[in-house]
Amino acid sequence: MRLRNDPYAMEKLKESKLLVDTFPFKLKTNDVIELGAGKGEMICELAKNNPNIRYIAIEKYPTVASKIAKKALDYNLNNLFIICEDIEKINEFLIGSVSLIWITFSDPWPKKRHFKRRLTYKDFLEKYKKILNENGIIKFKTDNDFLFQFSIESLNEFGANIIFKTSDLHNSIKNKNNIMTGYEQKWSSEGKNINYIEFNFNK
Repeated sequence: MRLRNDPYAMEKLKESKLLVDTFPFKLKTNDVIELGAGKGEMICELAKNNPNIRYIAIEKYPTVASKIAKKALDYNLNNLFIICEDIEKINEFLIGSVSLIWITFSDPWPKKRHFKRRLTYKDFLEKYKKILNENGIIKFKTDNDFLFQFSIESLNEFGANIIFKTSDLHNSIKNKNNIMTGYEQKWSSEGKNINYIEFNFNK
């Protein structure tokens, strides 16, 4: 279900003091980024559990991002920042490199004419490569089986190094420390398998 547009969302974000609005934003080596962070269920839990790591939630839509801010304030987090920008411009608003990037339940853009909008398309991979440090990892989760297969093919064509992949995250060795997003909770409760890939560019 889509959220009703909140005309005061940007104002709420600014009041939270969590919104980054001065660019470019300088990354630190051990920072963690979530692309398309949604309402922030996962990234807020990660930030709460790891207070010495800085987390950056990138969410294009202010109405959605304001939910991240509310949760972060409820958790009294001081290690989480929110960026309301289009991922397509990521190399314009971020400089430096990080150790971990999450891509969680992004739009699968199922129509063939929209394939370049998928966040694992080669043009996006090239952007991520510029901000991932040498030993960094990208972790990808999706409930969409088509996007999972597309992503594997795209990564192979790009020359990325697939470290781990599974079509059933919750019954894999990677589930032990897994923190679910809101989408993940919804789909898994309905019996949907969750696909997962870990990769980097160290071939």
